[in-house]
Amino acid sequence: MMGVAVGTAALILVLSVFNGFEQLILSLYNSFDPPIKVSVLEGKVADFSEAKAYLDDNSILYSEVLEEKVLLRYQDKEYIATLKGVDENFKTINSIDSLLVAGDYMDVYESKQTAIVGQGVAYYLSMRIGNAFEQLQVYVPDREKNNLLRAEESFIQKSILPVGVFSIQSDFDAEYVIAPISFIRDILNRAGQSSSIEIKCSDSDMPKIQADLEAMLGSGFEVKNRFEQHAFLYKILSSERLAVFLILTFILIIATFNIIGSLTMLLIEKKKDIELLSNLGASPALIKNIFFYEGLLTTALGALSGLFLGLLIAYAQIYFGIVKMGNGSFVVDSYPVVVEALDVVLVLAVVMAIGSVASLIPSRQISKQLL
Repeated sequence: MMGVAVGTAALILVLSVFNGFEQLILSLYNSFDPPIKVSVLEGKVADFSEAKAYLDDNSILYSEVLEEKVLLRYQDKEYIATLKGVDENFKTINSIDSLLVAGDYMDVYESKQTAIVGQGVAYYLSMRIGNAFEQLQVYVPDREKNNLLRAEESFIQKSILPVGVFSIQSDFDAEYVIAPISFIRDILNRAGQSSSIEIKCSDSDMPKIQADLEAMLGSGFEVKNRFEQHAFLYKILSSERLAVFLILTFILIIATFNIIGSLTMLLIEKKKDIELLSNLGASPALIKNIFFYEGLLTTALGALSGLFLGLLIAYAQIYFGIVKMGNGSFVVDSYPVVVEALDVVLVLAVVMAIGSVASLIPSRQISKQLL
């Protein structure tokens, strides 16, 4: 019973921790990536007039985005990053202003030549924010000039004032600098054009909007929902969770099959009682059921005890954060835990199924001996 209880508690706890990490990781990505993203497949930019007309007609909030790889220079340091131009709706879609760790969002300033930078970019450039005398130099390749002898003439150079630092996830923090889309359109000479459109919608409306846009735009555009934008990440999280569940299930099988040993010992101990019951008229099926239900009861009590213990520890971690992440810069201070009802049902079903098989094996031996 104790073996079953420990195995059940371990399954509940591990699955809950995986749920916590999964939701934490996905929340970090979803805080920067929109529910639906429409991007160009042919070329780098487009005007997205059809998509914008559809979204405007259905009162769906969206943000135009223009991205370009640029060379950044701050004082004596240089760094290659992605400059992401966004409009005024961007912070409503992604709540980027709530992810600032220093400074302010761009809309606080009247100037359109301001930017917020990822924490990784700011760290590498040793950047200070808000100082008008220490601006960030942005170098973009000039599409109309390509002077191999004088490379400096092949770049368009502009200055922009960093006014804030955001922190989302290390991949984003070390890659992106966000600025007004008008600033980037001016540098690239791409008036009215964008590289993508980011759309805000509920999960229930997401399939319909995606299907409508795919049918409307055709093969020249790519329409991805939040699950498709990071399909590999979702597959990794699912496969890891499944692998751990299977490993712990095998351990639980070993623990549960101790019931076979305990029932076998009980059969030897109660041999005279079995003969007495048989002589009094008990059928082999009745005697078989006695030992089968004995094993099933042991499994059920162990599973319920383990379930109670696992949920007790899980909720203690949720409310009190007992197990910390350790020293270092982490997004959360303690291990994230999320208990899902489906996991509880799944664990109980698996434990009871294994316990039923384990109880059935020795009880069938009884009926064979009596027959």
